[in-house]
Amino acid sequence: MDLVHKQKRSLTLFTGLDTTAFAVVLVVVVFTLWIVDNAKPMVTRGVSVDPPYVSRPASMPGALREDAMQIMITRDGNVYFGSDQINVINLPAEIQDRLNDRGVERKVYITADMRARWINVKTVLEDVRSTGIIRVAFLVSPHPPPIAKREAQQSGRPAL
Repeated sequence: MDLVHKQKRSLTLFTGLDTTAFAVVLVVVVFTLWIVDNAKPMVTRGVSVDPPYVSRPASMPGALREDAMQIMITRDGNVYFGSDQINVINLPAEIQDRLNDRGVERKVYITADMRARWINVKTVLEDVRSTGIIRVAFLVSPHPPPIAKREAQQSGRPAL
């Protein structure tokens, strides 16, 4: 009798999916991709210069535009127009070429390294003014906090 009873039971197929394991794997993959994406270094346009520090800088969102005319002066006197190194003699012609576009802002943003010589900055400024542009902005960095305050912020203890 037991044999007949066992034969009447149908074999049930496993029809349900356990999605918790799939969800865990998916979450791990998403977080791994998110961390890898955020760990990439920031891509900056142009050349890296060390701008001077000021106590109350003004915000200049126009400098972040794609078509903004940025001139960078490095410590050793090299001049970059955008991300291309340029000879100072050719700077007025390059600016005039950019001014032929209608949508370009008639303003030049100059970032000079804090250790750049004034004669190099003065030459660039004279070349910019010779093109007829009178709106010139110097890009600077906010003044860093004093060393004791910075160390306290990094260690998490209150400053003295």
